Amino acid sequence: KFKVLLYLKKSSPDKSGKTPIMGRITVGKTMVQFSCKLSCTSTLWNPRESRLNGKNSEAMATNEKLDKL
Repeated sequence: KFKVLLYLKKSSPDKSGKTPIMGRITVGKTMVQFSCKLSCTSTLWNPRESRLNGKNSEAMATNEKLDKL
């Protein structure tokens, strides 16, 4: 079983109010977490799709970087 999950680390927003995007890869019972080195406004985040909602410049740029991951 292979699973990839992207989520926001809401417990540590930066000075501008953006929260870091984290990743989790699970293979069988082994789990690894990592930072995507990206951050976003938490109100734009869609947890079901693991992407940002909207067509603004922040959402489009961040979604493009997430696609490359």
